[in-house]
Amino acid sequence: MSNLSQTKILYAYEDGDTITPSMGVSIDAGYGVSQYWDPNKQAVINTDFVAHNATLYPLPYSSKRGQYVVPDAGGSWFYNNPKGTALTFDANGACTTTGYEKIFKQKSVTVNGLTLPALILIGNLATASDHTDKYIYYSGTFQNKEFLCQQLIPIQTAVGDSYDILMSATGADGSGDEVLSNDNDYVIYTPVLQLAGNSILSGVTYNWQHFSDGSWVDVISQASLYVTGVIAGLPSTSANSLTVYNAGVEGSELYRCVATYQGKTFYKVVNPTDIHDPYYIDDGCSIVGSSVKSDETPTFSPVVYDRSSHTAQVGWNFSYSKVAMNTGDVIGDSVTSKSFSVPYAEIEQYKGIRVRIQATKA
Repeated sequence: MSNLSQTKILYAYEDGDTITPSMGVSIDAGYGVSQYWDPNKQAVINTDFVAHNATLYPLPYSSKRGQYVVPDAGGSWFYNNPKGTALTFDANGACTTTGYEKIFKQKSVTVNGLTLPALILIGNLATASDHTDKYIYYSGTFQNKEFLCQQLIPIQTAVGDSYDILMSATGADGSGDEVLSNDNDYVIYTPVLQLAGNSILSGVTYNWQHFSDGSWVDVISQASLYVTGVIAGLPSTSANSLTVYNAGVEGSELYRCVATYQGKTFYKVVNPTDIHDPYYIDDGCSIVGSSVKSDETPTFSPVVYDRSSHTAQVGWNFSYSKVAMNTGDVIGDSVTSKSFSVPYAEIEQYKGIRVRIQATKA
């Protein structure tokens, strides 16, 4: 293997290990975790969690192990305030926190061979009196290293000119995460452009792009790498879908859906990760957490590790690319160097940046 890549979005650093606390989401195909409240119907029109339960589960990633890990026992779920009172559950997983008995329940799920704690959204968070965004948190530890996973549940009123691409992810193991592993050989992305929570079923054209060598290039289907449209024998039911296989992901990749409707263009970036690869990148970022303060400048000093022995490797060169978090707009030119810094002003300007690190064997 002569090429690897890693994309940095969220992490926590402590005691020589980097724990990346992401949250996995599983929900029926064609639905997302955004909720739209219709003031005329006085009801949630999409997504109704009563009809389409959403399952959230923590996915902490250890850079030293080069793999996703199971949290230590004793983690807690929080609603809106990670420093508030944790949600409580009985032995059957039913929520016992006053006011949330019909909103949440708890169980375990198996994803990529890992048995993980999960929170099930069985009731709606949007109400007639509250249309503000909600947050779900999982506070846990791995080998006594603390981490906090966060999932935004966007709440919007179904009025006006609010467009968004709803992206469903379906893996070979039936989960909704983007991690390719021994149990998950492919992931299928299915986009649907929505207006105020309602799917637009005609008049939309979709195109897929892959971030390569510092720019976005149109995806041309290649068998066993990445294929657009319906594939016989797989649960890809839309001509607009993209199926990405293990061989199409070296470490971590960026793909972008481009939807065009009535002369307007909309974007959604997805980030599949492959944990089959024999090597992986520890990005060596200098700051703790994902939030960058105005007086901080995050600096990356990456190292390539052997996944089986967890030993540092030599003879790798690193290049860096920056893209805007939501649209995927390329920011500046790719830079090749041992280390790389991102100024705070730039992060603020683009409302978040994905830093993609490419490692090439010298």
